[in-house]
Amino acid sequence: MQIYNKEPVLVMWDIVKSLQSDTLEIYKETMAEDENDIPTSYLLLRSDMSNVGRMYGDGTAKIRESDCDIILVTKGIADSTSDIHNVNKKLVTELLEEQEVPYIAVNFGYSDSEKNTQYTWSLSIKYIL
Repeated sequence: MQIYNKEPVLVMWDIVKSLQSDTLEIYKETMAEDENDIPTSYLLLRSDMSNVGRMYGDGTAKIRESDCDIILVTKGIADSTSDIHNVNKKLVTELLEEQEVPYIAVNFGYSDSEKNTQYTWSLSIKYIL
């Protein structure tokens, strides 16, 4: 069990920052781009989907666990293994496995209302306050 000495969103940033490029932007917590400036493919790092104490001392939580998501969003339909969405999905998955980060992956697929394809890796990050 890995326990970190920094906020969960910064842990996720350290894990994926090497993927930041012209073809894959990375945002922490929110993406505030104008609708016309939204990248074709990007990662959104969201921490504290839930946050609970895991180890207590003197009545307070000394170690906390934050459930976090790394969300890959790509404009359009991802329908082949060579499109930008599936290429980026493979890069993130390989990076998580290379760094031995446990995750649960969920493929949300294409959203007709949003006109994008999404894939999410859920992580549980333990950290010291």
